[in-house]
Amino acid sequence: MDKTRRIFLKSLLAGSALLVAESLSGNSLVNMVKAADNEKPSNLPIFTPVYSPGAGFPQSVASGDPTPSGVILWTRVDPSIIQGVSGNEYNPGLMEWIQDSSKSKVNSSVVEAINNGQFIMFEISTEPDFSSTVLRGYAPIYSDFDNVVKIDLDGYLSPRTTYYYRFVTKPGYVSKAGKFKTLPESDAYLSSARFAYISCGDYTNGYFNVLRFIAEEELDFVVHLGDYVYESVGDPTYQNPLPDRQITLPSNTSKAFTIDDYRTLYHTYRSDPDMQKMHENHAIIAIWDDHEFANDTYYPAVAPDDSLESSPARRLTANQVWFEYMPARVTFDPTLGFKDSLKIYRSMKLGNLAELILTDERLYRSSHPCGEGEIGERYLADGCDKIHDPNQSMLGVTTSDQRNWFLNRVKTSTAVWKIWGNEVQFVPLKLLGKYVNLDAWDGFAGERKLISQELKDAGVQNFIVITGDFHTFEANVMKVDYENDPDSSAIGIELMVGSVTSSNLKELIEQAVYGRITNSNPLPLPVMKEIIERFMGPITVISDAIVSEAINKLTSLLRIENPWIKLFDSTTHGYCILELTMNKATWTAYSVDTVKSRNASKRLLWQCEVPQGRTTLNVIAG
Repeated sequence: MDKTRRIFLKSLLAGSALLVAESLSGNSLVNMVKAADNEKPSNLPIFTPVYSPGAGFPQSVASGDPTPSGVILWTRVDPSIIQGVSGNEYNPGLMEWIQDSSKSKVNSSVVEAINNGQFIMFEISTEPDFSSTVLRGYAPIYSDFDNVVKIDLDGYLSPRTTYYYRFVTKPGYVSKAGKFKTLPESDAYLSSARFAYISCGDYTNGYFNVLRFIAEEELDFVVHLGDYVYESVGDPTYQNPLPDRQITLPSNTSKAFTIDDYRTLYHTYRSDPDMQKMHENHAIIAIWDDHEFANDTYYPAVAPDDSLESSPARRLTANQVWFEYMPARVTFDPTLGFKDSLKIYRSMKLGNLAELILTDERLYRSSHPCGEGEIGERYLADGCDKIHDPNQSMLGVTTSDQRNWFLNRVKTSTAVWKIWGNEVQFVPLKLLGKYVNLDAWDGFAGERKLISQELKDAGVQNFIVITGDFHTFEANVMKVDYENDPDSSAIGIELMVGSVTSSNLKELIEQAVYGRITNSNPLPLPVMKEIIERFMGPITVISDAIVSEAINKLTSLLRIENPWIKLFDSTTHGYCILELTMNKATWTAYSVDTVKSRNASKRLLWQCEVPQGRTTLNVIAG
């Protein structure tokens, strides 16, 4: 942003100054801050909590994308209490803390907005009771962006520190307190790091018990690998919500299409107490998969289950609402169109110990290689020549920028561990001699081989891929040539997490056997019926024993046909923790015993170690 177009507002709070920056585009927020004068901000009020914590903040608070010197803070204020300022542009860099007391000019209109309650006061402390504050200031509430607040504190905090934060409105509504940890300096020695990762939490399919257990963990942050929300809320062929988990969209459709629809999804998901606890206790680092927009989506903004025509307006809407609700350090510019409106692929370093590299495998990807049908084209497919074409791209159908960026980040990283936040299964998955899912990397086998070969040729070591999407726990050995390469020539390890609530293969089999309707299936129901009929024949007796036999046979067949898959479990829900040290990476998978009631317990599913410098997987528990 042109520095000559920045307006400075000095705040005497905590001895800091608040920088308000906006391009002079003529919108009302800019009009508010155009004409600076010499008025001192000594008359700015300090908002005082009056109401019980949480009242007026229906989606609580969140933080995300931590750095060594900051984080993104997020909240949403109930519009019935306060309507924020209006502006047709939104940039997370609008607000920054600066320590430059020489900026003494303040715009009287901004002071007026603060006094009118259209700005919110935020406080940062190292004490959970806020007995002292590190930073305190004001941030605009954006009425045009669903009354959310986003603040980027990068550059103003200390590394490796636990901070607490809260928001206070002028009438005295105070949010619950949130907590986050800043990262170590990028070149600092770090002996260990510990984070959780999750994916696929369909609100309608169950309770977020997994998130409650994550909230209780001692972590540096949480990585979300996508399907944070589901655009489908009541498709009778797809979902049968629990009675108290139903969602009614403003458009009265079974899928989100409008901005009010998508916002309703986030309103509802973020109202869940367990999701709120997770966000209040840990910073999140998030990417999307398909359901933040539409199932199995691909470029150019096609939702193949709804139409094979491009839906740029719907895609742009989904982008905006994700941007509004995710505390991610990304910018959003709707004037650039859906493809360029925001870029979510990014990386972050954890000292010299690890680098987390996140990619976007939806916005730019090619269409499905063999067609858009189910059996034989997208799922349980014979395949086609196109899957082996490296131009059949997961990372960029119109540009190689993301692929080049990704390969460069991995190959040049100086960190001991290179961790790839990947959305869909990387290693092959075959069953009955067919490809189970060409929406995953099997549909982009040429690009997969190109990436794998480049990493092998570059001598990349300690490469771990964390994956979601398939609602299944897996531990896999990644190779260049899966048919001929021995395990000893592996390029890395893939560690897949099961779903938070979305249906797994066991629940899909139950649907096929009992005729039950489950939610957010990893494969279409007709595909599962075809699979069961092929290896079990017609089902004449309906019982739990038949379900158990079917899932056991399916698991055994998958392990036999895919020997690079070392661990496989698609019978449960849960989360994973990756703990990194200089000598090893320890992967722990936890499952919960139910998502159909809030009274759940968790158990250890597996624990494995990956030694530093070796691509082997040692199972030590489970």
